[in-house]
Amino acid sequence: MTAVDHETGNDPAGISIRQLHPHFAAEVVGLSIANGLTKEQSDLVKDAIDRYAVIVFRDQEALDDAGQIAFSAAFGKVQHSITNDRGDLSRRLGRPELSDISNVDAKGDALPEDDLSRRLQRPARLWHTDSSFRDPPGRYTFLAARTLPPSGGNTEFADMRAAYDALDDDHKDSIASLHVRHDLARSRIIADAPPLSEDKKRALPGAIHPLVRTQPRSGRKSLYLGSHADAIIGWAEEQGRALLDELSAFATQPCYVYSHTWRAGDLVMWDNRTTMHRATPFDTQYTRDMRRTTVADLDG
Repeated sequence: MTAVDHETGNDPAGISIRQLHPHFAAEVVGLSIANGLTKEQSDLVKDAIDRYAVIVFRDQEALDDAGQIAFSAAFGKVQHSITNDRGDLSRRLGRPELSDISNVDAKGDALPEDDLSRRLQRPARLWHTDSSFRDPPGRYTFLAARTLPPSGGNTEFADMRAAYDALDDDHKDSIASLHVRHDLARSRIIADAPPLSEDKKRALPGAIHPLVRTQPRSGRKSLYLGSHADAIIGWAEEQGRALLDELSAFATQPCYVYSHTWRAGDLVMWDNRTTMHRATPFDTQYTRDMRRTTVADLDG
């Protein structure tokens, strides 16, 4: 979808924010984050993420791994990647906070699709919210684009606040008090990815979260779903699965979806409490080097 054709705000220091979708998502121009933020800039970003749920920082080529981690840490406690303790997978990126969302080996070459690290990325193609299978789950995710294929590989986002708002009152009342168990094992299975090992099942036993969440700063309500959502607590499996599938299909209608076309130097920040996202295909003869950090949702 094309950008909304108006600017939504300007900072006195020359920072502009342009909305990209009728419901959500915005582009921040004129802000370099490589050397940290002033309090005024930090407040601007916090207000923007509350309002737009997805914000795109352009032209951040100067941002390295350490800078991305430092920027992320300004918004919460950075979670360690779940790949850190895998004995069967060597990590290309040194910092434990970084998740390698790439098809690149240590030499910089494109990995084959059947490589273990690529097969472990298959759940990213499903609609999901980062770290919902953890307690605490993920609040904000930061994804930096270093090397990109010539086309494809968009990331799609769904606005779960707008989807919730569009439900009728009967639907809202019926789901208001429901809780959902989230489990990485489920998304691994439905994505045809390697199953969790017994050690991983013990380390990542899943987590229970409300189906409807209220954001403390904005007060808006949103659905909290995704491919990790395994079962509704207290409901029969088939009945719960049907409701989760129904809500997911409703929330990912095109009118609620923004598709981000990446440019080298982009850093995209999103609120996992109010959005779902998924990766889209690209020609894997080309390299796509992306680094992700996520901060925990600790204190409302």
